[in-house]
Amino acid sequence: MNYNQINEIDEILTSRTLFGHDEIFSIAEKMSDALDNEDASYRLTAQNSKPGSLLDFHNIDIPVVVIPDLHARPYFLNNILNYILPQDFVFGMKEISVFEALQKNLVNLVFLGDALHTERTTKDRWFKIEEEFDEGVYDGESMKAEMNEGLSLLMGLYYLKISFPKNFHFLKGNHENILNINSDIDYSFRKYADEGQMVKNFMQTYYGDDILYLISLVENNLPFVYFGKYCVISHAEPKFAFTKNQLINARFEKSVARYLIWTDNGEAKNNSAKETIENLFGDEEETSLFKENCIYLAGHRCIRGKYNTLQNGKFIQIHNPLNQNIALVYNNRKFNPETDIKNVLE
Repeated sequence: MNYNQINEIDEILTSRTLFGHDEIFSIAEKMSDALDNEDASYRLTAQNSKPGSLLDFHNIDIPVVVIPDLHARPYFLNNILNYILPQDFVFGMKEISVFEALQKNLVNLVFLGDALHTERTTKDRWFKIEEEFDEGVYDGESMKAEMNEGLSLLMGLYYLKISFPKNFHFLKGNHENILNINSDIDYSFRKYADEGQMVKNFMQTYYGDDILYLISLVENNLPFVYFGKYCVISHAEPKFAFTKNQLINARFEKSVARYLIWTDNGEAKNNSAKETIENLFGDEEETSLFKENCIYLAGHRCIRGKYNTLQNGKFIQIHNPLNQNIALVYNNRKFNPETDIKNVLE
């Protein structure tokens, strides 16, 4: 066990002060390099000869910890890393935490995206931030409190990817848009206030355009989809049935990228998840059992309870912003949402 890594990630996630410019620049630069140099054996190469948007682990016999939308909750990620996994999840090992399993290359962790912008529990804070912005103050105390949480989480996620590039994966969500732009693959965001623009203004004021630009480079190189032995994962519900080639090159086709990160309930075509899974597995006879038992997991839309099923149970949503739940996808059986969604505080 590497206790230095445990201490480092804990310090990042529990920081009570904002990171300095140089510290963020260094971590973000390393994160950008990690994404640029992903192994083509699992992050398939796109049409521009660079790492594509699909992570393919379906031939790798490894369990998966699926992390829903975190939305500036560094404490949630810290609780996940310290969570003791069920004994039968990782080759029968007893009393092993998620982070220890990650260090030993025994699990893959997949984060569904949406790192910034707190929701639900900090609604009042956004109203205070709105008052600060109305007075022309872009780095007021309420905004600093918001960004302390958001950047602690973001730097923690970057640290995990840098340290464990093959076993930790950060998918793009609609909130991975630090520039708050509208483009083929980005959509500006506002909910309680004008959160997207507020974060951009804060970053420019407090850190400068170089940090803003560097984080946007990272966002623009995040993958969109994870393909495992018993699961396919993206931030949002796929609106259409996508082909493997479309998913590899998602960044180059608006109708693919847009409908992997922002799809409303009821907007997806019937059986889009099932058919996307079938397209990924192809027609190989040896994959028929996995194809039948594979499910599609996503976050994005807020749910009540442990999970919500759509598309005849083939598509499962797991993002409840009031709970600290994760999904455990075993490597030797079909996912069961009743038993395999765990609250890390229990």
